[in-house]
Amino acid sequence: MNRRMFCLGIAAIALAAAGLPAAEKAGPEGGIRILLTTGGHAFEEDAFYAMFDAMRGIEYTKAELPKDAGLLKPGLEKQFDCIVMYDMCKPAISPEQRKAFVELLTTGGIGLVSMHHNLGAQWDWDEYRKIIGGRFILEPTVIDGKAWTVTPWAHGQRLNVKIANREHPITKGVGDFEIEDEIYGKFWVDPRAEVLLTTDHSENNPEVAWTKTYGKSRVFHLMLGHDGKAYANPAYRKLLEQGIRWAAGR
Repeated sequence: MNRRMFCLGIAAIALAAAGLPAAEKAGPEGGIRILLTTGGHAFEEDAFYAMFDAMRGIEYTKAELPKDAGLLKPGLEKQFDCIVMYDMCKPAISPEQRKAFVELLTTGGIGLVSMHHNLGAQWDWDEYRKIIGGRFILEPTVIDGKAWTVTPWAHGQRLNVKIANREHPITKGVGDFEIEDEIYGKFWVDPRAEVLLTTDHSENNPEVAWTKTYGKSRVFHLMLGHDGKAYANPAYRKLLEQGIRWAAGR
């Protein structure tokens, strides 16, 4: 048995003991471990997971929400460095699971990365918009005293993306770029969030990516990432990987 297979076996045993599935990919010793959530929204699975397979030093375990929401509780930070959320879970997780998730973020300090359609997840749980710093509006609502209409969207749009903060670790080495992706317009963004990427597309919100903190957790949201065309964009891939590393404290 070679060293890689031995390490995989040990990792599988440890995860099984914690009630978690074995990791889909093994990274080098000292690498970043992420829990990668999907569910509630279709996506190009092969291209999506291939993008994560190409990230050196990052290993992932798949989870589906809401089915696996019981994992989102204190202690998860001992198994994973970061949660990457690509689900659009609705309805929201149970009240007990919400409480455990908030406790994980406020006391455990696990990193959190929210991707694309996760902006519309947990619609019937208002605290979730405060966690990720944004909200795709699925039906007319009022937030902080302001009325919001349904968020419009459109596929296959060309966006010119500008770096708003070139000093941040997430944007390091990334210049302004163009990407073909789905756009979202008129969504809510936490005014306290630090915006890292913007666009001048007339039908998209100006904000494309931002960071914030929630409790002890670093949070990064990247609005981009609908399909394989976006996954293949070099700037997008670099931003996502550096966002994971930043959220994980690396």
